Amino acid sequence: MPTHDRPDVESKGYKELSAELAALLEKLESGDLDIDEAVMCYRRGLEVVKALESHLKSAENTVTELKSALDSA
Repeated sequence: MPTHDRPDVESKGYKELSAELAALLEKLESGDLDIDEAVMCYRRGLEVVKALESHLKSAENTVTELKSALDSA
């Protein structure tokens, strides 16, 4: 669930989401989180991964469309 200091993933770009995922992984790997914080980081990580996958799929579709347009020109 988004908070004011963590905007919804849809409003972030690929680079920003990648940086957030890296930060979440670093926190999780540190082992310094209590279980509730770890679960929150894991949940947020899943949201970020889904958004990253969506960005990649969108980019793939754009490249495919551009290639198709060039091939038919």
